[in-house]
Amino acid sequence: MSYKNQEAQLCPRCGHAAFHAESFPAAGKMWHKTCFRCALCKKSLEVTTVSEHDGELYCKQCYSRKFGIRGVGFG
Repeated sequence: MSYKNQEAQLCPRCGHAAFHAESFPAAGKMWHKTCFRCALCKKSLEVTTVSEHDGELYCKQCYSRKFGIRGVGFG
């Protein structure tokens, strides 16, 4: 067993090893650049535009649509 396999975390979206140099940290996990997308609209995310809920990533628009305020005058 090599130490490299122990250091790599698995990407929660694809399940493959996400090495530090090729991934983004978000929601307490490491994500591949290609997997770092909104769970609803699949738009590519940036560190500044990501929102997290229950370990899943969302863009700001989808997050507010799904988990935002409900009522008169709101979506």
